[in-house]
Amino acid sequence: MTLHAVCPYYACNEDDCDVGCGYITSHDASMISRYCSADYRACDKFQELLVRLGPDAARIGEVRIPVSLPETPAPVADKKNIALGLSGGGLSMLLYIGHKTGLYGADIRLPALLILLAALVQLSAGMAALKKRSVRGIMFIGGGLFWTSLIALDILPSAGFGASTAAIPMSGYLVLWGFFGLIPVQAGIQVSRPCRHFYGLGAAVLFMLAAAPFAPPVVTYLAYGLGLATGVCGLWAGFAYLLKRPVGLLGLDRKKART
Repeated sequence: MTLHAVCPYYACNEDDCDVGCGYITSHDASMISRYCSADYRACDKFQELLVRLGPDAARIGEVRIPVSLPETPAPVADKKNIALGLSGGGLSMLLYIGHKTGLYGADIRLPALLILLAALVQLSAGMAALKKRSVRGIMFIGGGLFWTSLIALDILPSAGFGASTAAIPMSGYLVLWGFFGLIPVQAGIQVSRPCRHFYGLGAAVLFMLAAAPFAPPVVTYLAYGLGLATGVCGLWAGFAYLLKRPVGLLGLDRKKART
């Protein structure tokens, strides 16, 4: 099997990727020097073709030829970044569900502080990832901003600090953030499988919490149960990134280790 020093899809088929096919523009020259002949695995187009055409074949005209792609594990810095983002989101979810179930009673100072710290961890992870992995950066920054705003809108008012938000506006707010949580689910290979699972489950929890004031009590209980499971999965996946590669419920394929 041949190991390609350049992108295996370079100048193969204009319908797949037109860089290197026909007239080379200044943009093409920039892409060739930056990605095709250097770090093609960082190219979004390569990742798209890798998913669409498969990791074991490059396309030349209408003929597929075998290709062996060198496996590049996720850098340690990336793993730590994902671990912080997932752990922060998982901890925030657990603490918030504990608040909604009345676990802390009237004293919510410590849970609110811990949620704020977990949100700041997510924000820092998102800012660190923003330059190289914009989708992941936006995902973690959005999560941090959501939990920070939820402290002011729901947690503090329940303890007497400010006026509580009415049911309909609060439900609309949760629905909007639920749709934001669906964005990483559609990001494909740009976001790792554990992140897609965690944000997908989180979106489901927010939709159920939004519907809870207008639905039978069983919806509330289901939302709390799913929220606890989501928080545990987020924490587990985050720590697994630091200790070992994630496996099981939020399993991570080795070929998708980069996010």
